[in-house]
Amino acid sequence: MRKKLLYICVTVALLLPLGSCSDVMDVTPDGRLTMEEVFSNPDYVPAYFSTAFDAIPFKMSWYYWFDNLPSALSDESWSCDDVEGTGAINAYKGQGSARENIFETMYNDQFDYGYWNKYWKSIRILNVFLKNLPTASVDSENNRSRWGAEARVLRAFYYLQLVKWYGALPIIKEPFPDDADYSTLKKNTAVECLKFVVEDCEEAMKCEELPWRITNSEEFRRLSRGIAAAICSQAALYAASPLYNNGENLWDWAYEKNKICFQKLKENGYELYTQHLYPEEYSCSYGEYFVQNGGGNGANPVDKETIWGSLKDNHPMWWVWGLPIQSNYRAGCVPSQELVDAYDMLETGKPVLDLEKPYLDETHLQPNYTEGSGYNPARPYEGRDPRFYATVIYNGAYIYVGNTKSVVQTYNGGNCELRDNDRRYTRTGYYLNKYRNWQAFSGMPGADGKWKFYRMGEVYLNLAEAAIEAGHIDEGLALINDIRHRAGFDPSVDVTATTQEEARLLLRHERQVEFAFEEHRFFDTRRWTKNEDDMENEKFCTGMRAKRSGLKLTYERFIVGSDGSSPSKLSYKAKWHFLPIPIDDVSSLEDQTGDRWQNYGW
Repeated sequence: MRKKLLYICVTVALLLPLGSCSDVMDVTPDGRLTMEEVFSNPDYVPAYFSTAFDAIPFKMSWYYWFDNLPSALSDESWSCDDVEGTGAINAYKGQGSARENIFETMYNDQFDYGYWNKYWKSIRILNVFLKNLPTASVDSENNRSRWGAEARVLRAFYYLQLVKWYGALPIIKEPFPDDADYSTLKKNTAVECLKFVVEDCEEAMKCEELPWRITNSEEFRRLSRGIAAAICSQAALYAASPLYNNGENLWDWAYEKNKICFQKLKENGYELYTQHLYPEEYSCSYGEYFVQNGGGNGANPVDKETIWGSLKDNHPMWWVWGLPIQSNYRAGCVPSQELVDAYDMLETGKPVLDLEKPYLDETHLQPNYTEGSGYNPARPYEGRDPRFYATVIYNGAYIYVGNTKSVVQTYNGGNCELRDNDRRYTRTGYYLNKYRNWQAFSGMPGADGKWKFYRMGEVYLNLAEAAIEAGHIDEGLALINDIRHRAGFDPSVDVTATTQEEARLLLRHERQVEFAFEEHRFFDTRRWTKNEDDMENEKFCTGMRAKRSGLKLTYERFIVGSDGSSPSKLSYKAKWHFLPIPIDDVSSLEDQTGDRWQNYGW
C-alpha cells in the first residue's frame, strides 16, 4: 500500500515539480517503507523531498478567519472582525497563552496555523533528505546537486520563519534517531540561528545547477538562487537588529552580506517594477505591481521584481477585504490613521508629521506637523505620495464596482460609512486598496494580486538599512531615493540627512510606507526594540471620522477600540515580540532538559 501511495506521489511531483502531495500522503498506509528503500529508488526520492514543501505558508488573508494577523497587530491596520469576538480582537485584549493563541488556532485546514509544528516537521524531512541524498539513487547528478541546494534554501526559509515567530532555537542539522536523548538539547541564540540561515543560503548559491530565476513553466514550484539571496538578505539584516544581535555589533557584516545579495540579484535580471501600463486604473507603477500574478517566473517576465511569489490566490478582495458597495462579506484589516499619516507630500517630498516625534500625545490625537510640507488638514488626502492612493481607499476616492465608477463615502450616512457593529464596514475611515485589481468584483474572482514572499524592493531597503547602520549613509539614502523615484517622487525632492539618526528615521519611515500590508511592519517594529521593551507605537490606534453637514465636510481624529483610558491593542506589550512555544512541546522540553524554553512573558 505504501509503495502504491509513494508511486502516486511521484506522479504528482512530476506533474507539479516538487509540489505538495500531502493529500495523497495523508491516507494512512497499511505498512511503511524504510528510509533505505525510499532513497534506493529514483522515483521515491523526489516524492519524499516534495513533502517538505507542504509547510510553505499562504500569508495575506489566509490567517485565522481571513485576517492578515501580522498587519492587524501592528500599527498599520485594525481588524474589523473585532465585532465577531474572534481573531485579532483576542490579542487586542491581551488574550493568548501557550495553550492557545491566534496564530496556532486551527479553524480548518484552509487557514495558516501551527507554525511551530509544521516548520519543525519539514525541517526534519529536509535533514533526512540532505543526509541521504549523497548516496541516494537519483536519475541524474544534475538533480542531486540541484535538489540539495533547494533543500538548503527551503530549510533556511523555515528556520528564518521560526526565528521571526519564536526567537532563539536549537540548530538541528542532522535527523534525530528514534531513541534520541533530548536532555542535552540546548537553544542556540537567535543570532546564531540567523547566521545558520545565511550559511545555508550561501551554500545553495554556489550551486551552478540551481537557476537564478525559474524560466520553465513546468518548474514554477521550484526554488532558485534568487530566493536564496533574498532570504540571506533578510536574515543578515535581522541578525544585526537589536532584538536578535545579542549585544553584538554586526552591521558591517550585515552590510557586506546584503551588498553581495543585492549585486547578484541585479546581475541576474531582478529589478524594480517601473512599468505603468494602466495609468487610468493605477496611481503609479507601485500600485500596478501588486496586482501582478506571474510570480516573477518566465524567460522574460513583465514582473522582474518578484523573487518568490505565492502560488495561492488571495481571497477575492471584493469579498474578504472589500467595501459595502461591492456587496462584501467583510471589510478585513483596514488601514490606520498612523499608516495614512506616514505618506509624504508629493510636491515637497516632506513628511506630514515630524519623524522623530510624530505625535504630541500618547493617544496620537495631536499630530506634530512638519512645517512647510504642504499638508492641509481640511483636505487630508490631496497631493500625497502615489503609494497612498495605491494602498488606501478613503472618503472621496473612486473605485469601479464592476464597470461602474463609484465614489466612496465614509462620512455619516455614506455608502461606506464608519460603523462599530458590522464587520462589513470600516472602523478607521479607510479600506484597503493594495493587491486589488481595479476590475475586481463578484464576476472576476482570482483577479487580485498574489502574495509576494520576497521582492527586489525589499532587498533595496534591506541594503539601505544595513548601509546606514554601518555608516555608509549616502549609499543608504541613494537606495531609499531609488524606491521613492519608482513611487513617483521627483529627484528634486530626494531625501537627505546630515546624521546617522536622521538617516535611520528616514529609512524606517520608508519601510513603513513601501511595505504596508506585507507583514514587514509587524516584524520591523519588533526587531527594532529589545526583547523586554514594549512596542509603544502599537499602543493606540486611531482613525479619521469624516462628518458631513449639508455640503460641508470636516475631519476628526479618534481612537479606535478604546475611550483613551486604556490601550487600543494590549498586544503592544513586550511579550508579543514572540509567540509562545506550544504548551505540550515546551513542557516536554523543560522536563527533559531542566532549562527554561518558554519565551519571555508567556
